[in-house]
Amino acid sequence: MEFYLTVKFMHITCALLSASLFVSRLVLDMSGKPGWRTSVWRHVPHINDTLLLVLAFVLLALGPWQPLLHQWLGIKIILLLGYILMGFVALKVTFSVLIRTLAAIVALLLLTGIFYLAHFKPILLS
Repeated sequence: MEFYLTVKFMHITCALLSASLFVSRLVLDMSGKPGWRTSVWRHVPHINDTLLLVLAFVLLALGPWQPLLHQWLGIKIILLLGYILMGFVALKVTFSVLIRTLAAIVALLLLTGIFYLAHFKPILLS
């Protein structure tokens, strides 16, 4: 149980760091400062997100959660896929500013949903 709690804490920390890095990159891009794209900060989110995903799989292996049995987890995974897609569009310079802005808003809404489901774990369908 102690190992599970340690992994859970690390997962939460990585999730918060991932969200912070995403918002930071959005703010830098939208303020006309794309210097992060040519620095080490371009790779830090990928390393963090990989660790976040590995920790998620460890939590699934250690804990009682099953995506098909616990609906909130299945929906969280679907929201995560949408967040990844919208985050990709929001940070891709080849898209127009309008498309990138809309994608950023949708990505942040999806991220809010992911955090909500992770925190409250509601029973969605009985």
